[in-house]
Amino acid sequence: MGDHMNDEQRYHFDTWGFLTIEDAITPEQVTELKAGADENGADLGSQLKKNGGFWSQAYVDLLDVPVISEMIDEMYGGPQSNGLPAFRIDHINIHTHGVFNKELAGGTIHNCNQRRLDPGRPRELQILYSECEPESGAFENGLIAVAYELEDTVCNDGGFCCIPGSHKANFSVPPDWVDLSQGVHPMITRVPARAGTAIIFTEALSHGTLPWTAPSTRTTLFYKYTHRNEAYSGSERFFDPADADGWQRADDRKRAILTPPPQSYVERKAELSAQRA
Repeated sequence: MGDHMNDEQRYHFDTWGFLTIEDAITPEQVTELKAGADENGADLGSQLKKNGGFWSQAYVDLLDVPVISEMIDEMYGGPQSNGLPAFRIDHINIHTHGVFNKELAGGTIHNCNQRRLDPGRPRELQILYSECEPESGAFENGLIAVAYELEDTVCNDGGFCCIPGSHKANFSVPPDWVDLSQGVHPMITRVPARAGTAIIFTEALSHGTLPWTAPSTRTTLFYKYTHRNEAYSGSERFFDPADADGWQRADDRKRAILTPPPQSYVERKAELSAQRA
């Protein structure tokens, strides 16, 4: 078992499927990130095309925020023997008004632990999972998201929500709960956060976006990671270590995080997908 989360954080993540880390980034970072999102937020793809894939230095720095990376390393069973991260960046989403949440009406509750609901499906095709080895206490996770809030969100103003513990559910979310614009079931938990807060969650957790009623513009950055040997996205969305060229603090850690998964994994996943098409 790792030592980067304290006992309370470890229990919270294992039981509820998410953690909230206040002041994960500084007010200065929030200001720079918000400026980039205000300029480019509706163009989600530009994170992969422009300036090496990033809008500013602050977006590069978010790849490897020390207090966050230590926890993610533990969620993937610990860092590599050479000290480099156990994880890689899979993709980045920017959630703003009108993107993923049309007319601010609210999104849908989505995702589940695929390996619980469909255990016979090949593991390479099930990247939404979260497990913990009982004897060692070591975590094993698929896609993990870090949501950086750039605006204050309070319980009744909208933003991120989830069903705590649903990453361990053996049944799908009831259909009547899915559309959040039609109402919010009491089991769906609002997760308030101040600007600069990071919400780390397994994508096996059923989660969504509540109707936004605050006067400010919702801006949330989602940096989504997988184990270094896996991928959720297709190869056309892979980052590359060269994407760090020209940016400050482009160290070995960031280049490792930008490295695609092994080609053997990519080919095996493509083969299995074709067989099941």
